[in-house]
Amino acid sequence: MTGDERVTGGQRTAGSKRLLDRRGVSETIGFVFVFALVTASVGVVYTTGIGGLDDAREDEQLTNAVRAFDVLADNVEDVTSEGAPSRATELKLSGASLGFADPVEIVVQVNDTDSDANLTYARTTRPLVYDAPSGQVVYSVGATFRVDDGNAAMRNEPGLIVDDRQSVVPLVVTYPRTDSGGVGGSSTVLVVAYRQSVGLGGQFDTGPDAADEARVNVTVNSPRAAAWGRYFESKGLTPPDSDPSAADPSDGTVTYQFYTDRLLLPESLVEFQFSG
Repeated sequence: MTGDERVTGGQRTAGSKRLLDRRGVSETIGFVFVFALVTASVGVVYTTGIGGLDDAREDEQLTNAVRAFDVLADNVEDVTSEGAPSRATELKLSGASLGFADPVEIVVQVNDTDSDANLTYARTTRPLVYDAPSGQVVYSVGATFRVDDGNAAMRNEPGLIVDDRQSVVPLVVTYPRTDSGGVGGSSTVLVVAYRQSVGLGGQFDTGPDAADEARVNVTVNSPRAAAWGRYFESKGLTPPDSDPSAADPSDGTVTYQFYTDRLLLPESLVEFQFSG
């Protein structure tokens, strides 16, 4: 038996010690690797989870703003249709800003093919915009939009009525009551809508003896032109016969048309004021 193989006095030989040392080193390295893997996994999960929570929080914030704008749209309708002199809507900013966007123009052109009469009604409005990190909520020309990643979806419709005999294109024109600009921060803001005037902005009637209906073109110049186009199509409007490309929203403008005997254009002027 060699020296490496002997066991003296119940003690392990030098060879046994070296084997145990190697096992100890292997177990230590394995522990380090496992610990590093667990730490990295926890870091990835933490980072991903926090990002997901932030995204969910921001999405919920925008959803709450949409609900508030639903209430605002109802309050504006009280002002424009129910005779209320004013209505206030509460909005929680939560780090967002509230203000007015660049003007949006809506143009209604009427052509009577019998009499060759042409009339044009053009109005410009200042949209109310809630601007948050995850997107925007916009009230414009009586409609409410949610904008995510630059893509707008109409949430509340402006009340267009299209019929062969009588059609209605409501025009809700909004603008700031003062030039104080927008507000931001984390406070709660009251948006007060004041009625300035409500009436019939224009009308057109082909008359009882008309052989054909009048052709009506509705043009909207807006960053949310694509959403307006989808809305017009849902109401049965079509691209103009003479220029179908006018319904292409890529340039920020869409035009759609319909035919009717009589057209009414109710117009409401509403001022918005912020109160903190």
